[in-house]
Amino acid sequence: MRNDDAKFQARPPAPVPILTLAFSESSDTTIRWLTGSGFLLNCHGTLIMIDPVLTMKSGSHDICELGMRLLSPLPIQAHEVPRLDAVLYTHTDTDHLAPLTARTLVRTGGVFGGTAAVVGNLKSLGVPAKQTQTLRIGETVRIGTVEITLTPADHPWQEKEPEKYGPPHGPEDCCGFLLRTPEGTIWLTGDTRFLPAHLQMGQVDVLLLDVSDDPYHLGNQNEIRLANHYESAILIPHHYGTYDAPDALPFNGDPAQLAPSITHSDSRLHILAPGEAFVLGG
Repeated sequence: MRNDDAKFQARPPAPVPILTLAFSESSDTTIRWLTGSGFLLNCHGTLIMIDPVLTMKSGSHDICELGMRLLSPLPIQAHEVPRLDAVLYTHTDTDHLAPLTARTLVRTGGVFGGTAAVVGNLKSLGVPAKQTQTLRIGETVRIGTVEITLTPADHPWQEKEPEKYGPPHGPEDCCGFLLRTPEGTIWLTGDTRFLPAHLQMGQVDVLLLDVSDDPYHLGNQNEIRLANHYESAILIPHHYGTYDAPDALPFNGDPAQLAPSITHSDSRLHILAPGEAFVLGG
């Protein structure tokens, strides 16, 4: 389902800068896409970031810390984030757990949470142990006004070249996050191949939908399957439109190509600009 032009890259709308007001106390739940697979959640003043990559290469205005050129500017940089209650990571790949961003966000005071593999990586980066929390698949924790359950993920992409990339991610190394808020339930699947458990999440009001067609992600067929299984969920696409890497399959999904196969996509599919606020229940 990719565009025939190998150099085509779907791009989101122009970014909306995230200002200090986004980190204030609030009377609702707001979701903002940070680019890549990153999100900022403000739930009645509880502030949670997931998989943020928010630091530029030193001296560059368009190349991020991963060494890749961005297709559009970041809506906020890590050093501009005033406070957080938690920073959560789905897994240790650097396009999710970005080292410079993690080190910079320590100053926000938030707890850094994820699987044992994630926490081990964070500690090796210098995140203080007292500021980390190891979580298990299926475990539920509460952070402020948000109840968070880790959902299973299957993302052993290293197995295609283990001699080059090292041991594959195991089943306990990667996760998704099911976030229950007063306004409804938000689910971020994480980078994962389809699992039968993905059809057993119960009520999902917002599905943060990975639109990558890479074989170690859901892939277009299962993205459509999930979107239509959770037929009342708002759909917010991510994992596309961020990096100038036209030949890298993981970064080159296109939500517009999925839309014709998704039921009621005209009302359910919300293609956000980076930094744009989506108010749950608004």
